[in-house]
This record gives sequence, C-alpha cells and structure tokens, in this order.
Amino acid sequence: MPKDCQPKLLLIYGKGGHKEQMKRLLSKMQEQHAFKFISMADVVDEFNAIEHLQCPEPRDKFHLWKAPWQLAHISAVTLIQTIKLLKRHNITGIVSTGPGMAVVPSLIFRLLGKKVVYIESWSRFYTASATGIFMYRIANQFYVQNTTMLDKYPKATYSGRL
Repeated sequence: MPKDCQPKLLLIYGKGGHKEQMKRLLSKMQEQHAFKFISMADVVDEFNAIEHLQCPEPRDKFHLWKAPWQLAHISAVTLIQTIKLLKRHNITGIVSTGPGMAVVPSLIFRLLGKKVVYIESWSRFYTASATGIFMYRIANQFYVQNTTMLDKYPKATYSGRL
C-alpha cells in the first residue's frame, strides 16, 4: 500500500476522562487549524479520524498476576500497529491524554525524531500517574492541568484545565 504523504497527527487517548479531555483538546485545536488525524484508543472512534486503531489498555488494574503478560502482549501489538501506521501515513507527531498505550508509540516517535506531546490527566493533583512518569522522560512537551503537579514534574508546563 503506498504511503499517504499528507501530514497527520496521531491522537492517543483512553476511555472515560482521557477521552473527554481529548474531545475538548481536539475541539480547541480544530478551531485554530485544519488538520487530519489518526486515533488510537481503547474505545470506538467518535472523533471521525481518517483511521482508528482500537488498542486495549496495557495493564489490568484488577488482576495483578495477569499484568506482566498482558503488558508484554499489548506492547507488542502496539509496536506492530505503530510501525504499520508509519508505513501508511506521514505522521508528524503524537498528542496524548493517556493512558499507558501511549508509551510505546511515543518512544518510537521520539527515536525517529518526531514530536511527542503529553497532557497529564486533570484528575491528578498530588501524585504522578504511571504513564505520566514514563511520558515525562519521553515527551518533547509535557503539560499538567493542575499547578500542584509542577512539584512532581518541574519541567512541565501548566496549561490549565481542558
């Protein structure tokens, strides 16, 4: 399949608050710029992406013994999906509101010199999320939505609430 050379963003989000935050961010971004995007989430696409990859969350919060196997499996699946996306599209960067499924694609994009933007959850006031801890080291731009999180992420940018 030939590569589509029109620049696109990869938006990665999860269900619940992650999706709501992406919905608000996407609305604000589309007010200012016209752009094409691909989405990767653990939910069905509701944002009319040109392509959507459904990817399950890499960990099971309720079954500790299952977590390492699930993490390895989902990481491999996400790696393969990301490589296929890069072959089919000219993706210039990633914007993510979490969850953990964003780590593998973000790492790949950074290794390829592409832009990675991460927005820590608005529900975080005093503790860093597991995804946030990794993404703080990976992302080109890291945003927090609560000023109290600047203690946990000193190089982050306070963006206010979405």
